[in-house]
Parts: sequence; structure tokens; C-alpha cells
Amino acid sequence: MIDHERIRKHSPQDGDVFELPADTSPHLAEQFAEALHVAVPGVRCLVLIGEVRQMDEAAMNLAGWYRQ
Repeated sequence: MIDHERIRKHSPQDGDVFELPADTSPHLAEQFAEALHVAVPGVRCLVLIGEVRQMDEAAMNLAGWYRQ
């Protein structure tokens, strides 16, 4: 039985970023993204697997991600 006290409503909006746990399979992430588009057709959001970290330009250059 569903615990109605634990139900939360989410309203995805354009520009939202959904960060899924690192152990989430790509297939499950794809299913999640598809479900978002069923719930809110045309919504433009990003679904990521793993932790999002901000890097400075020097760190990106060291990683081979050169700015052009």
C-alpha cells in the first residue's frame, strides 16, 4: 500500500536538471527521461547519472576539454 504521507508532487520545468544516483543504469535513466516527457510534453530538461561538479577552466584544460 502507498503511504500517502510520503507522496510528493514534482512539476518539471524547462531548464531543470535531474541528478540520478551513480549506480542508476542508463536504461533506467532513459525510462525516467521518457516518463518526464509523458508527464510534461515538450519539457526541456537534463537527466544526469552521478554527481554534478563544477570545474574551472584550468581543470577542464587538464582533462582535455579545451575551450574554443
